[in-house]
Amino acid sequence: MFSIICVFNNSKKLDQYLIKSLEQQTVPFELITIDNTAGNYRAAAPVLNQAAKSARHEYLMFVHQDVALDSEDWLARAANDMKTLDGLGAAGVAGRRPFTGLVASVTNGVPPRYVGWRKLKKPVNVQTLDGCLMIVHKQTFSRVCFDEETVDGWYLYVANYCLDLIRHGYKNYVLPHHIYHESSGFSDGRLYQNAMDKIIDRHRDHVNVIYTTVGKWKTRSSR
Repeated sequence: MFSIICVFNNSKKLDQYLIKSLEQQTVPFELITIDNTAGNYRAAAPVLNQAAKSARHEYLMFVHQDVALDSEDWLARAANDMKTLDGLGAAGVAGRRPFTGLVASVTNGVPPRYVGWRKLKKPVNVQTLDGCLMIVHKQTFSRVCFDEETVDGWYLYVANYCLDLIRHGYKNYVLPHHIYHESSGFSDGRLYQNAMDKIIDRHRDHVNVIYTTVGKWKTRSSR
């Protein structure tokens, strides 16, 4: 049912969080891990696109090493929800849309704290998703894969992908299924800004404001 794809640089965190929670799941999955401990992969999009080509299952889940699913039926519930969502492009656990701010089903940090403005009871349509976890149907990904030119690093490649999906007529959703994410995110805004400048150039003719979990950017006033 799920092909779970994870690039990792810390095998202890991978075992402690992601693998430990996956071992409890009640539905079939395969785990595709890419070892980046040596830092040989400089950008997310090429390595993830390549990994997706070998995936065997219906859904592709791109997920960080320090994410733990909070229940043994997490994958099963996510799959059930995704079958009901209108125009589904991608689904995740954190995202942003106009006016409501951050939408999330996440606790993170040490000690854990809840992220988002309210706990979700049903999927919520958003503009973009956070990169800690994203699920997309394999057939959809065969039509729209990660853009290897616009985002040539490890930041905001999922946000850019969500905007590409919207341009193809799809919708993106945050699911009401909780995860724990150890990391609270990278704090150096310069790296995000460098990636966002390229994303703005790509999408400025299609959207006036880009909303992400690390901020929002007006596309018309960036030059």
